[in-house]
Amino acid sequence: MLSWLAPPLLLRLSLCLNWSEPAGPVATVDRRIAAMGTLLSVSVTAGSRAGALAASEAAAREIARVENLLSTWKAGGPLDRLNHARPGEPVALGPEVSRLLSEMFAWCGRTDGAFDPTVLPLVLAYDLRGSGRLPDAALLARAREATGRGCFALDPGGGSAVRLCADAGIDEGAWGKGYALDKAAEALKAAGTRDAQLDLGGQVFVRGPARAVAVADPRDRRRIAATLAVAEASVSTSGNSERGREVDGIRIGHLLDPRTGRPAADFGSATAVAPSGLVADVLSTAFFVLGPEKGLALSEQLRREGFENRALFLVVRGGQLAVLASPGLDVTLVEE
Repeated sequence: MLSWLAPPLLLRLSLCLNWSEPAGPVATVDRRIAAMGTLLSVSVTAGSRAGALAASEAAAREIARVENLLSTWKAGGPLDRLNHARPGEPVALGPEVSRLLSEMFAWCGRTDGAFDPTVLPLVLAYDLRGSGRLPDAALLARAREATGRGCFALDPGGGSAVRLCADAGIDEGAWGKGYALDKAAEALKAAGTRDAQLDLGGQVFVRGPARAVAVADPRDRRRIAATLAVAEASVSTSGNSERGREVDGIRIGHLLDPRTGRPAADFGSATAVAPSGLVADVLSTAFFVLGPEKGLALSEQLRREGFENRALFLVVRGGQLAVLASPGLDVTLVEE
């Protein structure tokens, strides 16, 4: 049963081409597995078919484990219990979730609130897990009051957290898949795999030789607009072209600005490339919320602070596509 929030990264289209020929006998295993409410595609090259199969299975197990750990779509997980706890009631999260949630709050600060894991009240106010809704002023104000770091108290040392506001909640949609990719990549590394591609609902993790990862055109996601040369990194793209809702003739984008409580402006798409799937997932959301100019500035600032990343913005202007990218990002445009 699919229980994960359908990914907010729906402009992503991945096409990975291995650019180097491995030496010696090799076997490649390609698998497609339902996971986290989307499709996981795994391609593993190893010295034997048995080795490639074992590595792909280890990666798939980690994806399933993380889904059970983080999902707020099915009852019983640590974050689900936290979201439904009475205000002031401590909830045991366990060391992994506690550490991870602490890191997500840190990224909220690093992005000046453009990314915020506590955005669930706003998601529910707009009914983005349903058919969509335009919240009235009172409902939106209540949701905004329940959004923000101050609505939770974390105890990373004790592995617990407390929900302080009655309507507060954690949403894993903009970071859970990235973390799952990181853990799956760790499993591949532990299995001795040096050449693999993971594609989870469009977010890609490349392990080993450089590959070309395609980014879809925000005007028509069936078309490839650009390719990025990627090795040992993850690529995540955020955009509103497919997962928005239309209510009373008004289109509501599913990517919300936690600072205003309103849908982020839809300019096209934002792509983040980073060594970590988690970081790429977080930053593609933050970059989209900030927009091209501020997003590129944040990308540069984070690099100065030691957080390796690159940004790509595909901006629709007058029906045409403009491309803005961080220095050093290897981008190849696809001719129309």
